[in-house]
Amino acid sequence: MKGYNAMTDTPRVTIVTPTYNQAEYLSESIESVLRQTYKNIEFIVVNDGSTDHTSKILESYHGRITCFNQSNMGQARTLNRGWQIAKGKYISYLSSDDLLKEDAVAKLVALLEAAPNVVCSFPDADLIDRNSRIIKKNVCRPFDLEKLVVRQECYIGPSPLFRREAYLACGGWNADLRLAPDREFWMRLANFGEINFLQTSLSMYRLHPNSISFREFSEEASLEYVKVLDDYFNSSTIPKELLNRKDEAYGFAYYIVARNCLRGGYFRRGHFYYEK
Repeated sequence: MKGYNAMTDTPRVTIVTPTYNQAEYLSESIESVLRQTYKNIEFIVVNDGSTDHTSKILESYHGRITCFNQSNMGQARTLNRGWQIAKGKYISYLSSDDLLKEDAVAKLVALLEAAPNVVCSFPDADLIDRNSRIIKKNVCRPFDLEKLVVRQECYIGPSPLFRREAYLACGGWNADLRLAPDREFWMRLANFGEINFLQTSLSMYRLHPNSISFREFSEEASLEYVKVLDDYFNSSTIPKELLNRKDEAYGFAYYIVARNCLRGGYFRRGHFYYEK
């Protein structure tokens, strides 16, 4: 009788980490993946044209992870490149400043294996600072398509795990988007099954001065929220209850554009979008 082999008797999981000039946090993020109790993991790290010492850090993990270096292409294109070569039954991503708890992958795989109607599962997360100290616990919430489309509220945190077959049917992140490629992806993925929230904190989302949450965005970039709605409402698969809230959804999207303009000091443009 053959013995159990964790590398062949469990579904393979592919985790892709895109990284750009985050050498300060990269090793800790990589180590959090390597420490997973779940062993059948294909871990791909793509260095997206970093100019700091990211390459040197990745060299120290030679033979333990799969690494690629490329000219800067942006987060969406980088993730898509990693996912296109992924061999896992399940696919995930982890930002190079975020962390996984040791049993994160094992628990997410177990849920997906037991629920074929679920196309994606994501865990709760704790918010941490640049020194990995917890700022706030349990910051995620259950997935709600109506809140995502209408109110632009997305609470899917680090390390969502989704089925490769659903990814292939849905397609990857929209590489033309800078601010909203993830939420646009969830809108499409929701057409293929349930997106499940595991109410256990299994990951850590880092907030620091160079993270997206701290940045101010231009009017042009902020209008992505409107573009995402344009594409969504041009689809033929929209639930009736959401189609009836189309005007409300655009109202919230323009409110976000107005808010970002005001934060950037563009008061006239902010007022213009607030009135739309």
